[in-house]
Amino acid sequence: MSRIKRVVLFQPASAGGNFEYVAIPRQGMLFLSGALAQWEGPNIYEREIWFEDRSGLMDPDKDLEGVDIFMVTALINEAPRGYQMARLAKQFHPNIITIGGGPQMSPLCEEAFSYGDFDVIVQREGEDIIGQLSDVLLEHRGTDRDEYLAKIPGISYRKDGGIVQTHRSGLVAPDFVELPDFRSIKDLSPENPMAGGVIETIRGCTESCTYCQVIQQFLGYRMISRETEHKRLAQLTQLAADGLIHSSRNGSFQVFISDDLHAPPLRAVKFRDERLARMQGWKGHSDNMNMICQVRAEVGQDPVLLSAMQDANIKMVYVGVESDNAENLLAVNKRQEPGQMHKDLRYLNDEGMTVVAMTIIGLPFDTEKSIMDLADWVTTVSKYQTVNFLTPLPATSNWDSLVPLDENGDLLPEGAMRPYHLYTGRQFVHQDKRWTMQESRDLFDRYSAKLNPVDDVYRRVFRILRTYKLRLAASSRDLGGSLASRLSEATETLLAWADPVTMAGREFGENISEKVRELVEQIRAVSQPLANARKEAADAIGNRINELSESLGQLTGPSGNRELALSISGRISEINELIDETVGASHRGASHKK
Repeated sequence: MSRIKRVVLFQPASAGGNFEYVAIPRQGMLFLSGALAQWEGPNIYEREIWFEDRSGLMDPDKDLEGVDIFMVTALINEAPRGYQMARLAKQFHPNIITIGGGPQMSPLCEEAFSYGDFDVIVQREGEDIIGQLSDVLLEHRGTDRDEYLAKIPGISYRKDGGIVQTHRSGLVAPDFVELPDFRSIKDLSPENPMAGGVIETIRGCTESCTYCQVIQQFLGYRMISRETEHKRLAQLTQLAADGLIHSSRNGSFQVFISDDLHAPPLRAVKFRDERLARMQGWKGHSDNMNMICQVRAEVGQDPVLLSAMQDANIKMVYVGVESDNAENLLAVNKRQEPGQMHKDLRYLNDEGMTVVAMTIIGLPFDTEKSIMDLADWVTTVSKYQTVNFLTPLPATSNWDSLVPLDENGDLLPEGAMRPYHLYTGRQFVHQDKRWTMQESRDLFDRYSAKLNPVDDVYRRVFRILRTYKLRLAASSRDLGGSLASRLSEATETLLAWADPVTMAGREFGENISEKVRELVEQIRAVSQPLANARKEAADAIGNRINELSESLGQLTGPSGNRELALSISGRISEINELIDETVGASHRGASHKK
């Protein structure tokens, strides 16, 4: 039996509110794929990471044919699709192994087993166990498997009609996998690059806001090493150079720092000092990057740290404003004072940072008036804004304390699954005496109408990139067809010349005929992928033509047919000029479209 096993790591299509317009990949599956790549065990894992927001909807019947392991993760509003795909995977391919995980399934493994068809659910992070777990699930079946699963920490599995959850102690090193596995992303190519890069430098958070899942999903506050930071920056630079991250005409590209990069400078001095030293070390490693990160407003009180961020090319900051109401901030354990926050945001704007203010409405002390006042204020201290209604998430205190509604806005019947497709932050999904679900939607629309939503910017960017990719693909097909057609004509001419050359000088003629045949095969081999590798194809054809030219040169000697050789050499020069002209025009056209 082959040691090579196929693994598909799957992220369902988003129901909204998850940067779906930018389609920057979330990191979980990239690190799991990297962990499988470096795992040393009885099996070798070939990986494909399928982001439906990027590559389109998966057909589980066709697309999972021959796949050994299907791994699924999901945010809350993606959960129904994730559960559905796990069920269909088993339905079409009964022997496939299904593994679930992520911030939704980890704390709600009973729900995942009930609505999905999973063999195992991974609790929290899983890079350190995913190789061992995959081997066990592949190598063992039946009751024998349970004995081995019981030895793997941090997983849940079904046994004897119940669910077994194994204990995990300690935390995964945040750079257990040094480099996320971007190159296993499905359809990633220069014709279909990522809209931007993403880098993780920290796991966890120093804070304890009641509405946030990060504290439970990523315990503690763990920095990767400085050396790993530089390696990940270098990886992004190489991906952009290879055309796998969209770059502007001057070579710059977008990078989102996927965590709370900067700890509060006043209350977490050790973390602040370390981040400052690291930021100062990023200069020279991020010169071509336009970086985006999340910060707390207090960074506006730290001009030294802010200067280091700007030197590292951090140009846009997402700031967790949440509310301008002190009682609301206290209620959600957000240690922040509105008056000081106003000053901090003003300072960030004055220093030239592009500020995106993240707001939450529907907090305990909100009224309709205070929400509209928040819109009026926040647009004066930030260029862009985001908004979400307070939404209960698994593993947060709100999950059990807020009474859930069904999709019609009525109380959710006991035992029914919540309408996760509505958990997008655009309406209340829990009972509240102030507003019904529909009233909250109307309030959301009125509040949003006053903002300059950053999501609108991403929608425009995504549309531009999609249009660019379609045009590039079309022009590449046209180029490939045109160049292949014209080279085919030249090839037929060269083949016709081969016979008289053979007659003119048998030894040289056989050599030329062989070179011509090789050239023909070379052209045929590259004509199909011309759309993907125009310059490389041209160079390959050019090299083969040069070899042919050298052989023809021998015919100019005393025993050669000088007139015939000169004639063929002239034709070859025409082909070379054709290749240079066509490839040059293609590059100019692609550059113009960027």
